[in-house]
Amino acid sequence: MEQTYYLKEAIIFNPTGKKHNAIATVATMKEIRQNKDQFYFNFEKNYKENTVYKITKEGDDVIQAFVSVQPVIDVLKCSNMETNKINKSPLSIHGGIGKSIIALCCKISFDMGFDGYIAFEAKTNLFNYYTRYGAKRIGGLKMYVDTKAAKKLVDIYF
Repeated sequence: MEQTYYLKEAIIFNPTGKKHNAIATVATMKEIRQNKDQFYFNFEKNYKENTVYKITKEGDDVIQAFVSVQPVIDVLKCSNMETNKINKSPLSIHGGIGKSIIALCCKISFDMGFDGYIAFEAKTNLFNYYTRYGAKRIGGLKMYVDTKAAKKLVDIYF
């Protein structure tokens, strides 16, 4: 599961609108600890049971996002997905990060033989955001992305 992924034109520098390629690699515990003040989720907590990927802009070491994933029966469970605080509203420096996270998870799911299926729990204020990218509600806070929606996202970035 530990692989380097390249996402084409995935990160938008908001002040200019210029698009940049992104690189997703497995994060080390050291990187998670060094960047913990930039994220609300505690990615250290589930590091042993999950693989934590970091997303950076090509040519830049600043971690734009973390996502924690774990394969379960026929689906990739995405337990935590978060963009760096510098990319949160109202003054986000970069755009496209959230969509990139979802696309990355779908790509990993395809690579693992799960047909692009991912599952996650959404914050209630993000249901509409995830729905724009094809996610569907299962019940409560649980959502999933199926093969059709996953393929659309993967085709954009990979």
